[in-house]
Amino acid sequence: MDLALTGKKALVTGGASGIGLACARALEAEGATVAVLDRAPGAQFVTDVTDARSLAAAVDSAVEWLGGLDVVVGCAGISGPVGDLLVDTPASDIAAVLAVNVLGQLLLAKHVYPHMGADGSIVLLGSDSAFVSVPGMVPYSASKGAVVSMTRALAVEFAPVRVNCVCPSVVDTPMARADLGDQAIEEAEFPVQSAGEVAWQVLYLASERSRAVNGQAVVADFGYSVRSGFPA
Repeated sequence: MDLALTGKKALVTGGASGIGLACARALEAEGATVAVLDRAPGAQFVTDVTDARSLAAAVDSAVEWLGGLDVVVGCAGISGPVGDLLVDTPASDIAAVLAVNVLGQLLLAKHVYPHMGADGSIVLLGSDSAFVSVPGMVPYSASKGAVVSMTRALAVEFAPVRVNCVCPSVVDTPMARADLGDQAIEEAEFPVQSAGEVAWQVLYLASERSRAVNGQAVVADFGYSVRSGFPA
């Protein structure tokens, strides 16, 4: 399928590694011009998505460099204290997860929307953790649940600009390996996605080929969340 992304002007946060990097590369491969925003030193546009002033300046600079804005992909995110029970998690750690994963996405939407035309598309990165969880994931799950809710609300407020989110299960990224360990990723008894696979889902939602899809959370988890946990 021709995604008709050639010549599109795209902005990707968290684009220096993991899913963000895969999205930036996939967009470029489809002929889009991509501006990468990340807090990592050496990124094309260095910014902290939790800092409204810094993010606004970076978005303005990126849009000026691009010469417009058609597609926005919000990939900046952190996992926080994975594995720690909520009762053992300091408030500061909870606040940090919410700041990046929730406030960061809201500020991104706030600052990119004025630059986008009627056919613009915003795709946020959620997680299957918005729908299912295990002990030690409460702050992260709460943050990704907020991404799903904001996606729906933004789709209403920003119309006709479309807003959707992709909610993948475990993805082989540096962050996941840091949280779970290399062995857990490489020897997992469940399917693990590559960052590139997630990028293709993002690109479809970013493209005009999905123009009827708006305000949706696309869960990409190999069907695990629809399986009953009861013996059958």
